[in-house]
Amino acid sequence: MLKKINRNAWFVANRLGNLQFAIVLLLLIASFSSIGTFIEQGKDTDFYELNYPNTQPLFGFINAKFILLLSLDHIYTAWWFIVIIAFFVVSLFSCTLIRQLPSLKFSRLWRFYDTYQSMSKFNVKTKVDDASLAKLTFQLKNSNYNVVQEGKFVYAYKGLIGRISPVIVHASIILILFGSVIGSASGFMSQELVPTNTLFHLQNVINSGPFSQVPQNIEGYVKDFKIAYSEEGVIDQFYSDLSILDTNVSQLSNKIIYVNEPLRYKGTVFYQTDWGIANITFVIDNSTVVDIPLTLVDNSSSNRFWISNLSQLPLLQVNNVLLVLQDLTGKLSLYDSEKNLIAEVEVGKEFVLNGHNLRLTSIIPSTGLQVKSDPGTLFVYIGFLMLMFSTLLSYVSYSQIWAFKDTNNLYVAGQTNRAIYYFEKHFTEILGAVKKV
Repeated sequence: MLKKINRNAWFVANRLGNLQFAIVLLLLIASFSSIGTFIEQGKDTDFYELNYPNTQPLFGFINAKFILLLSLDHIYTAWWFIVIIAFFVVSLFSCTLIRQLPSLKFSRLWRFYDTYQSMSKFNVKTKVDDASLAKLTFQLKNSNYNVVQEGKFVYAYKGLIGRISPVIVHASIILILFGSVIGSASGFMSQELVPTNTLFHLQNVINSGPFSQVPQNIEGYVKDFKIAYSEEGVIDQFYSDLSILDTNVSQLSNKIIYVNEPLRYKGTVFYQTDWGIANITFVIDNSTVVDIPLTLVDNSSSNRFWISNLSQLPLLQVNNVLLVLQDLTGKLSLYDSEKNLIAEVEVGKEFVLNGHNLRLTSIIPSTGLQVKSDPGTLFVYIGFLMLMFSTLLSYVSYSQIWAFKDTNNLYVAGQTNRAIYYFEKHFTEILGAVKKV
C-alpha cells in the first residue's frame, strides 16, 4: 500500500514538474497580469459601472458585471490568481526535486572509461602517443580541474557550481512569487492629505489585503512643509518635516522627507507624493480671525489652483467674491462675479472690501503622503538578488575530461555544457603542454 502511494505521489510530482505544464502556468500568470494593467484595479463598484457599462460591453463582453464576477477588479489578490501562482510554485518545486537536484547529484558522481570505443560519444576526443598520464594529471590540476585518478584511469571536472544555477533560479522565482502573494494579502496603501501642524491617523486606506493590519497605535504629525523652486520658477522639490508619535504623543521617529526619500518605521513607509493648500487665514477689522478652506481645481491643460468664495463670511456681506490662489508664494487674487480682478493680495498686506479691512495672515499648506506596508518586499528583493546571482553562475561552464593509458598511448575525451569553442581550445592547449613536457 505504501509503495503504491509513493508511486502515485511520484507520478503526480512528475506531471506537476513537467516543463510544458510550467510554461502554460507562466503564460497564464503573464496574461492575467497584463489584464490587470488594462483594467483599473481596486476601484469601487460605481467606477466600473460608469466606465464599463453593462449596456455597452467592451469587445462585446467586458462590462462591470463581467469584471466584478471574475474579480478582475482585484486580479492580484483574487483566489483563482493565487491558486495559479500556487500551482506554478509547486511545479517549480517538483521540477527541482525530481529533475534539478538528481541532475546535480549525478554531476558529482564520477566514472571512468576504459576503451577508446566507449569515448566515441564525445565530440572532443583524441589519442596521444607516448604521453605520460602523470603529466596530464599535473596539467589538469594547474588548469583548476578537480582530478580523480585510479591507476591508469583519470576523471577531471571543474565548474560544478554552474550546475547549481537552475536550482537557484527556481528558488528565486519561488521567493519572488511568495513575496508578491504575501504583499498582496498582508500589505496596505493609504493616501493622506495633511495640513501642517496637524496630527493624523491612517484613515484613507485605498488598497489592502484580506490579512492586512493598519497600525492604530501610532499617529503622524506634520510640523512643516516647504517647496523648493528652480531658477525658472518651476517646482523642483517639496519637503515635509514628518514625525511618528505613539499614543502618548511621544516621538518615535522624525525625518524631513521628500520625493524618493521616504520615512521608514517598523515596516511602514511614508512617501512624499503631492502637496496642496488646505486653507488661508484672514484678520477682519484687526479683531476677527477667520480660516477659509480652499477647494482644488485641477485643470489638465494648465496649472492647478485653489478657490473659495468670501460670500460664506456673513460679516463681510459680499456676494460672489472669488479667491484664487495658485501656489505658496503668497499672492492671492480676488475676482467679482463678472470675473473682473478686484485686488491682488500678498501675505501680511491689508486691503479693503465692502468697508472692511482684511489682512491675509497665513497660507496653510497640506502635504500629500502615501503610506505603504508590504511584508513581502524583503522576499522579493532577496529573490531578485538570487536571480541575478544565478544568472552569473549560469555563465560558468561545467567541463569534464576522461583519460586512460594503455601500453603506449594516452586516450583523452571531454565535454562541456557551454562555451564549446573555448573548451576545445583549452583542451588542445592542455594536450599540447603534455606533449611538450
